[in-house]
Amino acid sequence: MMEAIRAWAVTVAVASLAGGVVWLMAPKGSVRKSLRVVVAVFLVAAFLSPLLSRSSRDFGWALPAEHAMPANQELEAEILRQLRQTVETSIRAQLQAELRKQGVAVDTELISVATDILSDGSIEIVSVRVIVPAEALARSGELRGDLLAATGLDVTLEGG
Repeated sequence: MMEAIRAWAVTVAVASLAGGVVWLMAPKGSVRKSLRVVVAVFLVAAFLSPLLSRSSRDFGWALPAEHAMPANQELEAEILRQLRQTVETSIRAQLQAELRKQGVAVDTELISVATDILSDGSIEIVSVRVIVPAEALARSGELRGDLLAATGLDVTLEGG
């Protein structure tokens, strides 16, 4: 039983660290506010993981830690994948809103956000690319500056 509790404690600690790093790396503004909710759900899932896992539904806690870790690692990988997807979706929505404020209508399908999950569990924003109408491309320098000021992201604008 102590091994199961130890495995759960490690999972909670790793989830807390990963959530904190992701939240600290997020640009200030609405992305950080949205990410606060995502990190909170992530931490609640980590706390409840022993109750939600198939192996512990009988509440026997009889599994040795070496058998529990792969399931924890799979859960952690899935949570990071979902968190990464949520971050990308939030960035797309924020860029779309900022461009709309500048009078440029862009569908979210034309906004490409590339992220990577690093070995420490943090999410790195690799690149952000937006395909804008030709008339908006003429003022790309102004738009890039406004997007950088509003989101903290260096956005590449391309004509479409």
